[in-house]
Amino acid sequence: MTTLKKLVIILPILLGMGLFAFMKFTKQAPVRHGNKERVQIVRVIPLEKTHVVPRSIGYGYVEADSTWEAIPEVSGKIVYMNKNLKKGYFIKKGDLLLKIDTTTYGLAEKRGAADLMSVDAHLRELEQSKKNTQGLLSIEKLSLTSAAQELKRKRELFAKGYLSASDMEKEERTFLSHQTTVNNLENILDLIPSQKKALQAQKTSGESTMTERRLNVAKTDIFAPFNCRLSAVNIELHQFASAGTVLVEAQSVDRAEIPIQLAPSNFLRLMPRKQSLIFPDKTDIETLRRAIDIKAKVRLPMDGDKKTEWEARFSRTSESMDLKTGALTIYVTVDNPYGNVLPGIRPPLVTNMYVEVELRGRSLPDRFVIPRGAVHGGNIYICTPENKLDIRPAAIEFQMEDMTVLSTGIDPGETLVLSDLIPAVEGMKLKPVLDNDTAERLKRMAIGEAL
Repeated sequence: MTTLKKLVIILPILLGMGLFAFMKFTKQAPVRHGNKERVQIVRVIPLEKTHVVPRSIGYGYVEADSTWEAIPEVSGKIVYMNKNLKKGYFIKKGDLLLKIDTTTYGLAEKRGAADLMSVDAHLRELEQSKKNTQGLLSIEKLSLTSAAQELKRKRELFAKGYLSASDMEKEERTFLSHQTTVNNLENILDLIPSQKKALQAQKTSGESTMTERRLNVAKTDIFAPFNCRLSAVNIELHQFASAGTVLVEAQSVDRAEIPIQLAPSNFLRLMPRKQSLIFPDKTDIETLRRAIDIKAKVRLPMDGDKKTEWEARFSRTSESMDLKTGALTIYVTVDNPYGNVLPGIRPPLVTNMYVEVELRGRSLPDRFVIPRGAVHGGNIYICTPENKLDIRPAAIEFQMEDMTVLSTGIDPGETLVLSDLIPAVEGMKLKPVLDNDTAERLKRMAIGEAL
């Protein structure tokens, strides 16, 4: 190896060793900085007491308050059909919808009337026969009395020998004849009451049959029982309608009903908080409605953010819980669902329309309202006057929508931390930034104003 090649190898090694030695002897000692606590910037809102309107939202399909099926009680051919008897048409209460041929029932009614006239004639005849028999009986009794006196006189003559035996027998036969006639007339009179009762029973039966036949004639006319809208028509003019078949189906238009399902907790938060509110053992649904005082609104989402609203009222609850969902069915009622209709703007509330139902309980005073997200594992974060973190358990009364309602555990004027701190350390230093938009939104949500 030549001297030049050795220098090429050794020289870089020597230069590196020299540079390392220079850096080691010239380096400075590390500078120590004092411990400085990190400050966390957080969003906060002031806590103030406010009124809260408890609400629950549910969804359901509109149903008619009343439905009706036209089921004839008599059979026959349809001889009249209302011109508006078509699916979707509106019918007023009392309108004649269908008429069944009355020929058969009319003839039966006439036969019944004739039977009654015959019975009445027999009753009059029996009454006249009674009067005639009573007159004859009076005469025969007088004749019997005279015959008895004559028989007595002739017996005295016969005893003295002044009268023959044949004349005596003749007088006795005369007396017996009058007595038989009287007995027969009395028997006839005795039978008249039972005959009269039989005829009266026959008349009563005939009147019942007549009433039934008149009812059958009346049943041939089918009227609308209330203001309604036709949902099905299953008959045509001149068709034969059998008794018991459904000819027409209709739904009431004066009221609509919407059943919705709510979790029991969502319904219970609408209840009044008065401990003195005690329901009697037996009460009607109207008393119950007044006691709990739940208001209701029905909404139909429209294009964009528009919603059509109807005022409603809490009607009742179901008699039991749903076994599958564990929910309670609530019924609300809307009066005049077809009122104030504006084509293209406000539709009617029709059957099977899917709507939103909002229930509101009585306003609750002196409550604190915070965002639902401000509760962290059952705790809330409070920013102290010294801008330090105070972690407290949240005394939650209930939660609804995006907010949580508290009634205890905090004081008015304290500051709530909205930010999620990771990690959250008790006493850590904070830099609060007031979130006025959230505070204003919570106030409006608490009283149920639309945002």
